[in-house]
Amino acid sequence: MRTLICFMAVCFLIACTGNGASDAMRDQWDQGQIYGRISGLPGPKILIYELYGDRVTLIDSVMTDGDGTFELEFPADRSKGLYRLAMGVSTIPGDHENHRQRFDLIWDGNPVVFETHYAAPVDSMDIILSAENENYYRYLRGMREYERMISALNGALIEYPSSDRFYRRLERQHGRVQNRRANFVDNMIKNNRGTIFASIARFRKLPRIGSPSSVQQTDELKSSFFHEGQFADSILLQTDLIPRSIIRYLSLYTNPALDDEEQQEELILAADVIMQHAMANEAVYYFVLEYLINGFDSMEMDLVAGHLTDRYLLGNVCFEEGILLDHAEQVEAERLEEGDAVPGFSFHSLDGRQIRLNDIEAEYTLLFFWGSWCHFCHDVMEDLYGVYREYRDADSTFFEVVAIGIEDDEQAWLDEIEQGGYDWINYTSLKMWDCPVASGYNLIGTPTMLLLDSNKRFIDEPVRIRALSRFLARHSR
Repeated sequence: MRTLICFMAVCFLIACTGNGASDAMRDQWDQGQIYGRISGLPGPKILIYELYGDRVTLIDSVMTDGDGTFELEFPADRSKGLYRLAMGVSTIPGDHENHRQRFDLIWDGNPVVFETHYAAPVDSMDIILSAENENYYRYLRGMREYERMISALNGALIEYPSSDRFYRRLERQHGRVQNRRANFVDNMIKNNRGTIFASIARFRKLPRIGSPSSVQQTDELKSSFFHEGQFADSILLQTDLIPRSIIRYLSLYTNPALDDEEQQEELILAADVIMQHAMANEAVYYFVLEYLINGFDSMEMDLVAGHLTDRYLLGNVCFEEGILLDHAEQVEAERLEEGDAVPGFSFHSLDGRQIRLNDIEAEYTLLFFWGSWCHFCHDVMEDLYGVYREYRDADSTFFEVVAIGIEDDEQAWLDEIEQGGYDWINYTSLKMWDCPVASGYNLIGTPTMLLLDSNKRFIDEPVRIRALSRFLARHSR
């Protein structure tokens, strides 16, 4: 009864002053409290879970009064973020997925007052006090409506004949709705800078895509799924958004037509994209790395788990110093996509030849960035040279390697080339990461390989020599 009286008093005072309660009004309520009323509950117990990435941890439970009213106190040291309230028959700790209804609230340290109904907690949610949650639920309902319209238009575009003039009208409407959705999200972020809600909305921002051809949309989503600064805010760890986004992105790379090894090679490409974006925040980076390794381990995808362990956990890539902290220009720079023309360059190679990228006469050219100081490069170079010699001996116009040394020690560079007998095209500016060739490619670490076609357009970034060898074998004459 005390909880019901308190809840009614809160609602009455806020109603008298309007929903836009002032800071002075807000200070009248306990800062560590959530006051709620959930109509139509099948049972009196509500479970409260903390979200942290893929972990959902039961932290408390509360009994409601007869009309579904309750009061929940949060400790002062409780992390800010997204929390889940679960209702239903099951009250087994950790069993929130079996509850028939649940909903999330943002906790920012300020009191929250709300009313909703068990049958449709999101649709019927009425936030009485809490700007964060008021904006969050306005956003959820708005996005649901936009997604409903876009889904209907996708279905129409798939079924309707593209030769008909009306198809063009459907395409234009498809684009307009996506633009309205983007404007809706951008305005909400702009008007709520610095809030937990803004971080959530910014992370969940969806790319604009064209007509719903399955191949076209998948390619567009791959190239624009993540955006600049998406992983930069560590508050995202106090939600379940990062794992959900990762799973959706990885699904774009699944292909039942591939054998197991080929499928894992595809997922390695996806994992590298995810890790490069995760570098925007060090805490997020290590969470994402652990999440991916554990996930691929559990699925017995040893190639992917091994690649992530070697390249990122054990450090089998030599990253530029400070890359996890000073990432803005390199990590978030626009990535090369298949078919992109790569930056041209010219230099004098080790043997004195004037080399221009566009003058290299080869069906396939590999740009290989390495360093004599990078101990992870040595094994890669030995394996790569074996592939190089195999194809050069068979046909000198099929495959070429341009090895660009990220160096500041000329003698160490020369010694490495001599000891390995690497007679491909060799170059270094002795300017380390400021090498004029490397700087044009947004290089973040060594070894890095970029495969180009005969027109010097980007094909792929092989992450393993085996993947490169398989590609060349499929395309050799």
